[in-house]
Amino acid sequence: MAKKLKVIVENCPQNHKCPSVDICPVGALSQVGFSAPTVDDGKCIKCGKCARFCPKKALVLVD
Repeated sequence: MAKKLKVIVENCPQNHKCPSVDICPVGALSQVGFSAPTVDDGKCIKCGKCARFCPKKALVLVD
């Protein structure tokens, strides 16, 4: 089964620019203001780079 990147909004402090947005190698993460980031599933390659980088564990790869 394919993995999917999930945003756990409850873990995201939503008070700063998300550092993981700039880490994504394919530009699949975006953020409006300081809101929790959103994932473009069409672009996401499920590499897990953003999930490993997120200090609050708000981004996770799930089965």
